[in-house]
Amino acid sequence: MMLKLKLISLIILVTLLSSSLGSSQQSKETKNILILLSNSSDVPAYKKILNGIMEELTNEFGQSYTLHTEYLQLRDYSQGKYPKEKFDLYNEKYRDIKLDLLICVGVNVIDPIKKFADSYLLSLPTVSADLDFSNYGYNTDIRLNEQTAVLALKFNIEKTLSTALSLFPSTSSIYFVSGTSPLDKFLLSVTKDASNKIDNNIKTTFDTDLSMDETLEQVRNLPKNSIIFVPYYTTDTKLVRYHNPEAIRLMSRETKTPIFHLSDLGIGDGSVGGYIMCFHKVGSLTGKTAVNILNGADPNLITITEKDYYEYEFDWRELKKWNLENSDLIPEGSTILFKEITFWVEYKWIIITGLFFLILQTLLIINLIRLNRNQKLMTRKIIETESRYRDFLHEDRSLRLGQLTASLSHEINQPLTAILSNAQAGINFINSNEAKPELLKQILQKIVDNDKRGASILKSIRGMMKLESREKEKVNLNSLIDDVVAVYQGEATKQDIKLNISLLNEPILIFADRIQIEQVLLNLIFNSSQSMENTKSSKKEITVSDSFENDDVIVSVRDSGTGIDEAIKEKLFKPFITSKTEGSGIGLAICRSIIEDHEGKIWAENNPDGGAKFSFSLKIIKDE
Repeated sequence: MMLKLKLISLIILVTLLSSSLGSSQQSKETKNILILLSNSSDVPAYKKILNGIMEELTNEFGQSYTLHTEYLQLRDYSQGKYPKEKFDLYNEKYRDIKLDLLICVGVNVIDPIKKFADSYLLSLPTVSADLDFSNYGYNTDIRLNEQTAVLALKFNIEKTLSTALSLFPSTSSIYFVSGTSPLDKFLLSVTKDASNKIDNNIKTTFDTDLSMDETLEQVRNLPKNSIIFVPYYTTDTKLVRYHNPEAIRLMSRETKTPIFHLSDLGIGDGSVGGYIMCFHKVGSLTGKTAVNILNGADPNLITITEKDYYEYEFDWRELKKWNLENSDLIPEGSTILFKEITFWVEYKWIIITGLFFLILQTLLIINLIRLNRNQKLMTRKIIETESRYRDFLHEDRSLRLGQLTASLSHEINQPLTAILSNAQAGINFINSNEAKPELLKQILQKIVDNDKRGASILKSIRGMMKLESREKEKVNLNSLIDDVVAVYQGEATKQDIKLNISLLNEPILIFADRIQIEQVLLNLIFNSSQSMENTKSSKKEITVSDSFENDDVIVSVRDSGTGIDEAIKEKLFKPFITSKTEGSGIGLAICRSIIEDHEGKIWAENNPDGGAKFSFSLKIIKDE
């Protein structure tokens, strides 16, 4: 009993192992694929197509596939005359090979397969890649059986031609050059139909039934503004065989005219490119279709469109030859082949970035040196300017006080004379024994008052003669105006000027350098007096007033002189601007500088009834 159980267990184990190994082997089973191509192996398109197919199969299956390739060489036989015995060789060769997929590639390749292939080939899942001219009215049978995925490749000749013409808009003639094989002539006839849609102003010439030598002689002497269009060229009239790239290369060497072709077979051999069928894309598309079918996809559900195998593709060397390498006429997203990659192009951005940082660093260093030098120069200029400004202030004050010298002497002489007279009167009263205490008190009080008056005048003059500026302090503006008026009063009397004072009946406190504000006010009063030199004495009048405006006090000096010349009114407070023949033009500029330093404003205007009014504003201190 135990022996039977062990035997059954062993059988089950062997069965399970066999099943596991079988399934593993099946999963790694090599795919067998047969490719039948219509012509010989030297057809340039086949190399591109086969490379595309193998890339896709290798990406999917690695090395687990076998590709059997056969070339039917249909062009060696007339249409429909392919020999059955030749195809029987393929029937015999693959009868004992388990094939998973059949791929048919080329023009009219389905026809001999349908006629002569054995049933096991005809029943295989199939990928058929063939040219389809149904859009030009020609029907081609490219479906082998009910399991065929059809890649119907349609030439878009109209768009290929229009792309060529858009690159060369001045084209006046197109030369269509074709070979003499049946396929050459067929494609030429199709191209003729498509060329009927070309602008009637463009001349079209169809060169065929010529030897290659005759063709080359033709293309050597084409007129200006021509282009060459080669639909297909495989055989010349002497039955010498060529491939499209070879024919285009020979023409390109001889002609001075741009050449265009329907596909990418001429790219790299002299064809400019354009909107063309790309056979490498056809190969990749065929390979992807094969992979999908081998993985279980339904062949009838696989569809392709023109955009899958067409693209804008250009040879950069040909574009450069015709000065089009940077043209806006090249469609966006085009593939540019054979572009020269120079060291500069390859590493341009690295070089530019390095140079940028190097230049930037150099400029920063230079800028730092320049800023340091400018800072030293600016500091020296500021010191010189401040010194010159102080000199100007002092000279301006000295000039005004020099002009007031005679009047000031008179003003000071008056209190001194009064003091002397009162002192002598007091002595006389004492000597006459008539001195009464009340009378002597009055005399002494007058002496004190006149002494204070003289001291006040001297104090004002002494303050204004100081060279340096003082720190800003709280100043009673009305008191300041009274002191300036007292200094100028003698000069006003001397010039028969009526000096009016109209001040507010309350203390006005400002934060200012007293001496500088006195200088501004004295300068404005002096300018007013000079503007009235030619005015009648009875009309000479200066009014000094102040008033409130929001948080500012406005001080105005109004005269009855000639007013301000409109030509210089806007630039009156700029340096060296003056209407006086002997003026320096610096006084009002100093006034503006002082007032702006006190965060105020200064301006001038003409009075409606004649004369001018100069005003300045200063912030009021609100004394709580």
